[in-house]
Amino acid sequence: MGLSVPIIYNTSSFDSVDSLTLLDGLVDIYLADFKVWEAATSRRLLKAHDYAETARESIRIMHAQVGDLSFTSDGIAKRGVLLRHLVMPGLEEEGRQIMRWLAGNVSPDLYVHIMEQYRPDAHVGKKRRSNRTGEETTRYKEINRAVREDEIVGVKAAAVKAGLWRFCEPDERPFHL
Repeated sequence: MGLSVPIIYNTSSFDSVDSLTLLDGLVDIYLADFKVWEAATSRRLLKAHDYAETARESIRIMHAQVGDLSFTSDGIAKRGVLLRHLVMPGLEEEGRQIMRWLAGNVSPDLYVHIMEQYRPDAHVGKKRRSNRTGEETTRYKEINRAVREDEIVGVKAAAVKAGLWRFCEPDERPFHL
């Protein structure tokens, strides 16, 4: 009937090769996250020891399927990958690693949204009593603060230094639908 809208797949990038293979040809835009770089961090914060390895493979596959993000002449996203990275407190170096890897292994033309809106929530900062010692501790103490401006600037500087140049700026929407 003349209506043509892009199909968007919003993902943490913790996808299996099989599931992405099934999506090939169906998805126009992958809205993909790359959360953390280190296996120890993904085990601790995401409860997934192989998140980074899986995300790297998934993002490569997504990009091979749809390429860099492209837009219509009036600025509407039509096809490609938009990669999001939420800068986390104290994890600036992991963000830097992710940016270097994206530029060198996916595409320097990848559209990247370096997100700065992390706020402690859910279980972060809550008190809990240890079963072994009976001692009260703060859960996820290392990320129990807002991200600092210098951490955001550091990740963005690493992205630019690595060759990335297409960024979603904080006052922009990621794309128009």
